[in-house]
Amino acid sequence: MASNQPTQALNVVPSDTINIPEPDAYITGTKNSTGTTITDASANFLGVSNPGNTGYSNRVSIGDVVYVNDNATPGSAVTIVTVVSVTDDNNLIVSATVPTGSRPYEIYRSNAGPSDSEGFSLFVGDGGTAANIAVVPASSDQVVLLENVPDSSFIPLQVKRVNSTGTTATKIIALR
Repeated sequence: MASNQPTQALNVVPSDTINIPEPDAYITGTKNSTGTTITDASANFLGVSNPGNTGYSNRVSIGDVVYVNDNATPGSAVTIVTVVSVTDDNNLIVSATVPTGSRPYEIYRSNAGPSDSEGFSLFVGDGGTAANIAVVPASSDQVVLLENVPDSSFIPLQVKRVNSTGTTATKIIALR
């Protein structure tokens, strides 16, 4: 394998406040909750209830990023939120309202700090006609608007966030 090729990928959910998380969800499940609480009776959010799943790798942290499917079908539109607090093994408080009812979710490690990541390259699957992508470069806090991005394009800029405001392109994948 070439050392200069990406080895990780993640579907991007644009957000004006939440950076692209670290690839590879470390917890997945199905929640059944309302409002800003994610409840999963089979979860192990504290990482201590099940002796086989102890340690940091299974412990949910404040600031971790949660992708919640907007309907019960995996692969549907996604709501992105961050963890505000871990109530217990089965309950999380998150930063915004999540879709009501039984929904699949994935939890990823945060990429919030200024030096947490070298950033991501982007692949734009559907640029459409004169599509734009509003991004925050990896070493900046300023939003940059990339205009007229065509379908099937690679963006040659390392970014930490794709903003929802100003982004009209879809099917964006973060590559590392």
